[in-house]
Amino acid sequence: MPAVLRRLAAGGLLVTAGLLASPSAVPVYDGIGVPDEPYRLAGRPGKAATVAVTSSPVRDGVSTNGLALSSAEVGPQVSVFVPAGALAVAGPGPSAVTVRVAPVAPTGQPTGATIDGNVYVVSLSDPAGRVTLTTKAALASFALRATTARQPGPVMEHRSGQDRPWTMLATSRGGQDIYVASFAGPGEYALAFPLSARPAARSPVPFVLAGVLALLVLLVLVVRLRARRAQPP
Repeated sequence: MPAVLRRLAAGGLLVTAGLLASPSAVPVYDGIGVPDEPYRLAGRPGKAATVAVTSSPVRDGVSTNGLALSSAEVGPQVSVFVPAGALAVAGPGPSAVTVRVAPVAPTGQPTGATIDGNVYVVSLSDPAGRVTLTTKAALASFALRATTARQPGPVMEHRSGQDRPWTMLATSRGGQDIYVASFAGPGEYALAFPLSARPAARSPVPFVLAGVLALLVLLVLVVRLRARRAQPP
């Protein structure tokens, strides 16, 4: 017997033992989660998508604080982490570097893909001079929430300006509908579904499990019915 079927059979036996030992069903409680609010689309009626902004002091030409910022939706539609020392300012003197992330409606599509949700525009500013990334920016991350949890999921796209082409970033799934990529600096970020993507094939395991459990429940009912008939009147 394959290992998967052995595990399913063992699980089914546990369920059957519970049915035989329990006169009634036992509810299973796994807590109550807080669902995400509907996705907020920029430029559409309803609640406006929110801006995320934060600042760090600059000392010796680099940012002194780690920066973590998220938009105000539940859950956040964008989250950014930039470690201390990842931002450099060319100008002299004390200053404060600001990271701002603002949602806008898409104005162009990546080649072979369709943008999902908003485009998020990242700007880095400092009154003392131009802001650039240091080698520590390799540890920075950028996360976007998709409008849907369907799979295969989207990938992160980035472009440095509206006149520049979109570039696909290495993307990982950070949650049910959250996707994470390395921070690529200022510019526009968006999630996009490839046009050639197809829904993932469904695994047969849930159907096999459902069949095994149905047979076991039927077996339990038959055993109980025969036991009742065998009892003297």
